[in-house]
This record gives sequence, C-alpha cells and structure tokens, in this order.
Amino acid sequence: MTATAHALVGGAIAAAIPNHPALGITLAALSHPILDMIPHWDFGRGWRQKSKALLFFQAIADLIFGTVITFIFFGKTTDNLYLLMAILASESWDIMQAPYWLFGWKFFPFSTFYNFQHLINKSIKAPWGIITQAVTVTGLFLVLRTIH
Repeated sequence: MTATAHALVGGAIAAAIPNHPALGITLAALSHPILDMIPHWDFGRGWRQKSKALLFFQAIADLIFGTVITFIFFGKTTDNLYLLMAILASESWDIMQAPYWLFGWKFFPFSTFYNFQHLINKSIKAPWGIITQAVTVTGLFLVLRTIH
C-alpha cells in the first residue's frame, strides 16, 4: 500500500479509539502487514529499476502527503500527538525497510523487515492496485466510524 493509505488507516484507527492511545498505536502498527496482504500498487513497485534518488523522493512525497491528508481528515477530532504516533506506527514497517532499499543495508533489523514484507506483500499493477487500496481504505473508514 502507499504510505498515504497506511497513514489514513492509522489515523482512522486513532480517531476510532481516542481514549486508548496504547491500543490505537499498536493496532495502527499491526494494520500495516495486514493491509500489505491485500493486492495493491505502490511507489515501491519496481524499486530495483529506479534510481535511489527517485525512490527516496517518491517515498518522502508519499509519506508527507499521507501525513498531511490524515491530519486534514482527523486532526480536529484527534489529539495531534496521538495521531502523529499512530501515523508513524502505521508507516514503521516501510520506514524500517528504507535503509535496505536506499543504502543496501542488508543486515538486522532492516533485512528482517524487508524479508517479511517481501514474503507477505501482494503487488498488482495500476490501475487495479490503486482501486483495491481506495476500496480497502474507504471500507475501513466506514467500519471504524461505527466504533466511535
């Protein structure tokens, strides 16, 4: 999934569980591998063929956009520090892979995160991989809205 999709889900979890940050942050972190099991497209697709500069720029732009849009959706209804922590928790799996991709750090813990993600990540081409993300995030929004 894109960083934007992960951030939105992390934010939705925080908004749905406003009085239990420890639970919300934990669920936001656990949401990442679950979401990555759903066939999707993201900027990491074909990362070996991209320059490291392009990969870094795309990842940072996606991360910033996802954080901003999540704050637009949930920033007025959720404690901002809690929201930021849930976003970072939801992104943490990919953040821990970044040194593997960008610097070739093929040692623990970066290789462990890469290997696990590589095992569970289900990737499909655009536009279908974008559609599956939109449907998944929208469905989770609707479900999580009923909790709070």
